[in-house]
Amino acid sequence: MKSRLFAVLSGCIVSIIILAGITPAAGAAPKSVAILPFAMNSPQDLTFLQNGLFSMLSSRLSDPGKVDVLDRATVDAAMAQASADTALALTQDRARAIGEQLEADYVLFGSLTHFGESVSLDAAMVDVTEDKPALTFFEQSNNMGDVIPLVNTFAGDINQKVFNRSIANELYVQPTPEGPQAPGGFQTTGQGTAYQGGFVNLQQQGGKGFATHLSLEEVITAMAAGDLNKDGTIQVVAATDDTLMIHQMSGNQLVLEKQLEYSSTNRIVSLDIADINGNGFPEIFVTSLSIHRDSLQSFVVEYNGSDYVTLVDNQSYYYRVIQTPDTPPALLGQYTGNSPFDGRISIMQAEGFTYTRQKQLRFPRNTSVLSLAKGPVTSDTADEYVMTNRFGRLVVASDSGTIEWESTQKYGGTSHVWLMPSNDPDASYRERIYIHPRIRFYDVDEDDKPEILAVQNNEFGGGAMGRYKRFKNGSIQVLSWNGIALAPIFSTSDLQGWISDFAIADITGDGKEELIVSVVTQTKLAILAKDKASSIISYELK
Repeated sequence: MKSRLFAVLSGCIVSIIILAGITPAAGAAPKSVAILPFAMNSPQDLTFLQNGLFSMLSSRLSDPGKVDVLDRATVDAAMAQASADTALALTQDRARAIGEQLEADYVLFGSLTHFGESVSLDAAMVDVTEDKPALTFFEQSNNMGDVIPLVNTFAGDINQKVFNRSIANELYVQPTPEGPQAPGGFQTTGQGTAYQGGFVNLQQQGGKGFATHLSLEEVITAMAAGDLNKDGTIQVVAATDDTLMIHQMSGNQLVLEKQLEYSSTNRIVSLDIADINGNGFPEIFVTSLSIHRDSLQSFVVEYNGSDYVTLVDNQSYYYRVIQTPDTPPALLGQYTGNSPFDGRISIMQAEGFTYTRQKQLRFPRNTSVLSLAKGPVTSDTADEYVMTNRFGRLVVASDSGTIEWESTQKYGGTSHVWLMPSNDPDASYRERIYIHPRIRFYDVDEDDKPEILAVQNNEFGGGAMGRYKRFKNGSIQVLSWNGIALAPIFSTSDLQGWISDFAIADITGDGKEELIVSVVTQTKLAILAKDKASSIISYELK
C-alpha cells in the first residue's frame, strides 16, 4: 500500500515538474500599454471623440492577465510632467520617454484626421523595452460614421501584430440576422448591435415589412395620432395644405371619420396632439404657413364633446409637443422670425383659450422647433436635445444650448419651403429655406434607454439640382449613442418619394404600438413635377 502511494505521489511530482518546465511564462507579469491622447486634426471641436478613442482602444486592447492598459489619469499626469500635453508634438523618442517614466512596456500614440466626409486614423506602437522601430498602423474611410468599425479594425491589427492575439470585429459588433430582407422593412445598418426583438422581427413578417392603410391622390403634408375624443381608440390625423382629415382604423384600413376644412390661404406643415390645457380632450396643434410662405398663421383645434372647434387662430408660432420618459407632454412654441430656424423657442402654457410663453429656452443657432426632441443621449441621466439644423445636420446640445456633437451626414428634408424676403430689385429671386420633419425618442429594444428616430429623405442628384429640392427616396433611421457619435443601428428600406411625417401609436388596438409613416410618392419620370399622391403605412414595433 505504501509503495503504491509513493508511486502515485512520485508521478504527481514529476508531472508538476514537467508542466512547470513547459509553461515558464504562466506566471509572467502582464504587458502594460500607455495610450496617449490622439491628436484631432479637424475644423470641429472633437474633444469628445478624443476621449471616446481612449475608451474604445482601452477596452479593445485590454486582456486580463496578459495586457493591462494604464488608466487615463495616470497617463495625463505623465504627459503634464513631461510638458507633452498635446499629441501634436509627440515623436517616437518622446513617446518612448513617457513610456519609460510610466514603466510601461508599450506606448500607443497617433492622430485622427477629419476633412469633409472622410476620416483617417494614424498611429504608432512603441516598444519601450526594446530599441527597435515602432509599428505603424493606418485606417481610413469616406464616412465619419465609420469611426467605430475603423477603431475595431485598428485594434484588431494591433492585437494581432503586437500581442499575437486574433480579435475579429465580431467581438465588438454582433452579426446581423441571416435571411432575406423584406422590402420596405427594417434592416440593421451594420453600425450597431443586432437586437433580437423590436424591428428585427419585421424582417420575417409578411414579405413586405409594412402594411398600407390609406392611399390618397393628395399630398399628406403632416400627420399625428392620438385619442382625440377620449373613447379609448386612436385617431390618425392627416393634413393637406388646408384640410385636416381625421381617420380611424376599421379592419386594416384607415377610414375617414371627419374632415375639417380651413382657409385656402393655409399651408399646413406640422401637427401635434396633446392635452396641454388639461380639460381631458387633447388639442391638435397645427403649424401653418401663409399661402405666400413668408409668415405664420398657425391654429389649435380641439374636440369639445360633440364637434371639433378652433381654440385659437392666426398664431405666429411654430408648435411642437415634446415628451421625455419621465415627464408629461410639454408644448414648445417658436415665435416667428426671419426663417423657421430663427426665432425664440419657449415652453408654452395654456391660459384660458390661448397659449402664452412661460419660459424661454436656449438653443444653438439655426434651430427649428419642428425638428427638435428632448431626451438622454450621451448618458442615461443627461438632459439634452437632438435637432436637425438648417443645414440638415443632426445636432446634440445640452440644455444650456452648447453643441456637444454634430453629424457629417444629412438628415431630414421635406418639400415644405419658407420664402425669404427678396433682396433682388425686381423680386425675381427669393431664397428658399426648407423645413425638416420631426425627431422622436423611443425605446426600440426595450433596454430602458430610448433610441432616436429621424427621417432621412434623399434628393435626386445628391442635392445638385440647386435650390429646388426633389426627393428620390426616404427612410426612418434609428440611431443610438455609441460613445462618440449618434450612429444608425436600424433603418427602414428606402421608400420611393419622401417621408413627410411619422408617429408612434397603437392604431390597431391590439395593445402594441406601431410606427406610422406618411409617404409622398414621387414618379421617376416626373422629377420636376408636383407631388400628387401619398400613403400612410405602418410597421409593427414588437
